[in-house]
Amino acid sequence: MDENNDMPAEESASPAQETVPNLKALREAGGLSLPDIFETTRVSLIYLAAVESGEFNRLPPPVYARDFIRKYARTVGIDEKPIIDRYEKYQESLKPTVRETEIRKPWPETGGRNRFLFASLAAVIIAGALVSALFLYDQAGKPASSPPVTGSPSPAPVISEPASTAAVPASPGAAFQSPAAAGKMYELVIEAREWTWIRITADRNPAYEALLKPGDKIERTASDYFQLDIGNAGGIHLTFQGKPLGSPGKSGQVIHMRLPEKAADRKNP
Repeated sequence: MDENNDMPAEESASPAQETVPNLKALREAGGLSLPDIFETTRVSLIYLAAVESGEFNRLPPPVYARDFIRKYARTVGIDEKPIIDRYEKYQESLKPTVRETEIRKPWPETGGRNRFLFASLAAVIIAGALVSALFLYDQAGKPASSPPVTGSPSPAPVISEPASTAAVPASPGAAFQSPAAAGKMYELVIEAREWTWIRITADRNPAYEALLKPGDKIERTASDYFQLDIGNAGGIHLTFQGKPLGSPGKSGQVIHMRLPEKAADRKNP
């Protein structure tokens, strides 16, 4: 058979169908069977039949398939190049699918990157909103005219007070004359020795609440008076107008007191 005359038919037909009679005829002309080739090459009969019929899709990966084709051709005594060429064309026909897969692969990565950016942006917005809310809450809980508190006491929930308020000892504020007429200010210093909840109202300003820990110190000024609500009277030490007053009560005692004391509440000596 003239191979040159068969080339147009090969282009119009699949390589597998055109090569089947040629290889089989050449093998049989040499008096060989597929088991004979197996005994020589130790290549599986399934793969030998696939090479002979041109069913390259039944062959193993290319590195093994090419070796099987060479062994078949050498055992039969024919040129291996035409068969190898047909196999390479078959491999080329598979490449467009591989390239399409490689082109589409980055899309999931891009989508994941966009989702990560959106999630990060949302987290930043939420964090900013929380910081703003905490800042506004902190500002709302402090008097505008109050100086900074030494030790930065943390705000605490209001402590439930007993129905009957403990009697407040005679306030040393009776010994002080009101400085408002002289244009002076009352000065109050509170030093914590134990954990103590306290609420301070200076004049008619908003009340300030804090949970003091040992070592914390608060300094306040007022033009008229201080109203104190103390959850642990024995846990703090007071200094009013530069004079130490000591603890206003016992440990664990809840008291309410005013500095300076009203004239009506002062006790005669």
